[in-house]
Order: sequence, then structure tokens, then C-alpha cells
Amino acid sequence: MTREAIAIDAWATWISPEGAKKWPQEFLHIFRKYRSPEIMVKGQSIEAMLAEMDAAGVDRVVLSAFSHKDIAVVTNDEVAAMVRRFPKRFVGAGTVNVMRKPMEVARDVERQVKELGMVAVRLEPYMYGDGMTGMPPNDKHYWPVYLKCAELGVAVAIQVGHTGPLLPSECGRPIYLDEVALAFPELTIIGCHLGQPWHEEMMTLAWKHPNLYVETSARAPKHWPASFVDFCRGWGRDKVIWATDYPLLAFERTLAELESLGLPPDVFRKVARENAARAFKLS
Repeated sequence: MTREAIAIDAWATWISPEGAKKWPQEFLHIFRKYRSPEIMVKGQSIEAMLAEMDAAGVDRVVLSAFSHKDIAVVTNDEVAAMVRRFPKRFVGAGTVNVMRKPMEVARDVERQVKELGMVAVRLEPYMYGDGMTGMPPNDKHYWPVYLKCAELGVAVAIQVGHTGPLLPSECGRPIYLDEVALAFPELTIIGCHLGQPWHEEMMTLAWKHPNLYVETSARAPKHWPASFVDFCRGWGRDKVIWATDYPLLAFERTLAELESLGLPPDVFRKVARENAARAFKLS
């Protein structure tokens, strides 16, 4: 089917044929568990991705860079190039290695925003560690990112919940964001991947803090916990942001499942578009 193009996907990645060859070993098993399309490991053209967006009714995508240690599946510059090429369809989210010296991290974030036009910086706590223990987002290594993003007026998107890859999960506890939201009330913080199995914690934090949102990438609406669906309908309707983590999950599948929840039309529009537009400051 082809639906009205209203949705904004808050997390999707373009996997080129070259980038598809660079996935770290720790990530490959989760693609099989999700029964993800071959795009994950074979890649596709950007035109094919746009065609899927058009068919599903996805107006815009927050196109995301992805690096793990020294391996870049999609670089910040590649994301920026696609945004320049298709400015009405993509906005960019960059990534940064917070383990470098603070001023290097701050300069990198400033370059991403001022030169590459990124609207967010994406952080994944499980990456910053030894493979068994990650680094929770209230650690001082993240502070340069928070300070610079708050100064420049762009969002920080942080993975929360258990990890799919064979990497540590404890650092993804949503409660760590409580301290961050208190320390940086000017900073828009987006907790990504819903936060399961600590989704109740994530929901409560999003309700508590004006600057904190919960985003649903990599979590199909069909499998959202009942309490989270109630959160969408009611007390969290202004704080939930739909996303796919495409191509891990397909645009059409996740939007169709979102529709099947039977949310009121005004709530559906908030979740599928308006909350993301506000959080990422999109027109």
C-alpha cells in the first residue's frame, strides 16, 4: 500500500554495499534473530531506500552514522553527503568516540553540527568499554558531548535497554539519564530502543523530565509492552517518538503495526511525526 507521507523515522541507516561488509562480528547474530532483510549484510542503493520510504509513507528520516571502535559502517561525512543530496528527505545524526580527550570530542561535535549540519549526536553506551562492561551515560566522558550539544541546540540520542549485539547491557539502564537530564535541562535527550526490559523506568523518566523523550527504534509495535501502549495513548503521548532502526526493521512493517494499535488520529500523528519534529527541531 501507499499511505499519506507524514511519518518521520527517528533512526534509520543507509547501508551501502561497501558499508555492509564492515559490520563487526558482535552484530551479525542479531540480524538473524530479527530475520532482517539481506540489505543488512549486502547493502542497497540510496534510491532503493527512498523507494521504500515513499511506499510506506515516510516523509523524512533521521539518517544515522554508525561506528564501532575503529570500524565505520557509515561515516559522518557519508551521512552529510546524503543529506546534501536529498535535503527534503534526510536530516543527519552523527556519532562520536567519547573515549578521546574532552576537547577533541567537543571539536568533533561542533564540526558535525556547524560543518556537516547534523541535528543530533547518537551515543551507544555499550560501545565504550571492554566488551563485558560498558560506560553508563552519566560518566564524565560524555560531558563534552552534552555541553556542546546543549550550546548548539541539537539533540543527543542515546541507546537504552538491553543490547541486541553481544555487548554489555547494564550501561543501558534508563535511570542513568535521570542525572543527565537534571544536569543539562537545556539539552534534548532521546532514549532510543524503548528501554526494555526497563521500559517502565524509561517511561517514568520521559514523563518526569521536559527535555527527555523515549524512542522506539528496533522495537516493533506489535511487541510493545501493554503498559507502553497505554503510555502512548495517554500520559506519554507527547514523549514517544516512532523509529525503525531501518533496515533492521522495515518502514512498512513498523508503520502498519503502529496503525494496528488503534491510536486516536491525533496521537498517531504525534508519535509518527510531531514529537520527532519537535525534538529534532525540524520544520
